[in-house]
Amino acid sequence: MSRIPAAPRFLKSVLMLATVGLIVPATQAQTSNRMLQPIQPRAGFNTVPFRAAQPTRSTSAAIRKAPVPAISAAYPSTISTQQRGNATSTGTQTSNLQDNLELKNCTISFIDDIMLPAKESGVILSLSVKEGDTIKAGTVVGKIDDDLFQQLLQQAKLRYELAADAAEDSLAIEAAEKKYKVAAIEARKTSGLADKGSKSESDRLMANYTMEIAALERDKAIREQQKAGLEKKLEESRFLEAKKHVEGHILQSEFDASVIKIMKKPQEYVQKGEAVMRIARMDRLWVQGAIEITDLNPEEVRGKRVTVTVQRARDETATFDGVITNVGLERQGLTRYMVKAEVQNRPIDGHWELQPLSGAIMRIHLDKAGK
Repeated sequence: MSRIPAAPRFLKSVLMLATVGLIVPATQAQTSNRMLQPIQPRAGFNTVPFRAAQPTRSTSAAIRKAPVPAISAAYPSTISTQQRGNATSTGTQTSNLQDNLELKNCTISFIDDIMLPAKESGVILSLSVKEGDTIKAGTVVGKIDDDLFQQLLQQAKLRYELAADAAEDSLAIEAAEKKYKVAAIEARKTSGLADKGSKSESDRLMANYTMEIAALERDKAIREQQKAGLEKKLEESRFLEAKKHVEGHILQSEFDASVIKIMKKPQEYVQKGEAVMRIARMDRLWVQGAIEITDLNPEEVRGKRVTVTVQRARDETATFDGVITNVGLERQGLTRYMVKAEVQNRPIDGHWELQPLSGAIMRIHLDKAGK
């Protein structure tokens, strides 16, 4: 084995160490970069969180020079997009909370719309109205034959008058009271004479019995008058019932209305409860529309003032004022709830300007409440 001089061996060692010093840091930097990359699990294995290895002091400089992975820059951009999306959503919600909300394709309907029924069965004698007429509350619009009930009413009236006279007649009580007083005086007088020996004990007993009989007759007269009072009440109820039957043969409206349709004609027979005509109130109407649940809450629109616009002939429009009184009692699908406004109508030349229809526009004034 040949020997190498000491000086050349020293130089050779220095060169080897320098070469190793240059190679090792670069290798460690490459290894560290691979360690920072996320590990992709193979199919069939659970994903386990990976924690990157902490670099050593000797490799810190090389790691700082290594390029930053692209995946780390993706999350801040996603958060910014979400923040912008939230800001946009908030702006939309704020824009919905404006001073007015306009609802299109609203429907107009009657508030009071009834079928006027016959309260008694019989033949219709007369009808005093026709379709389209305006009637006031209490107006008689027709009559059903009531001859039989008129007779029953007269009989009930007479019985009631007789019972009333008997209940108010107090002569029997007054006569019984006076008879009792006379018997009482006679009993006291007979008792005094019996004490003196002028009358016998049998006379005393007879006078006392006479006084007691008079007292019983007085009590009987009082009870008879009380009974007459009860008879009066009974006959009064019968009279009122007969009167009600007679009044039931009269057809009249309970509120101001318009005659929409007539179902029966004079001389036709009608059953009790059967509709004779249809009447409806026209001075106030419902206007109904739908609100998206994402636009306004029900409590935000109750009591708010509205302006309703309808289309008329020759491109004319008409507006009406009202107040929302019915909110959220009906739903339209899953995303909208119904609101109803009570709107004041007005007549023009004997004709109501606002009529039941669809397609009206209702503007809700969110900054104003109705009175």
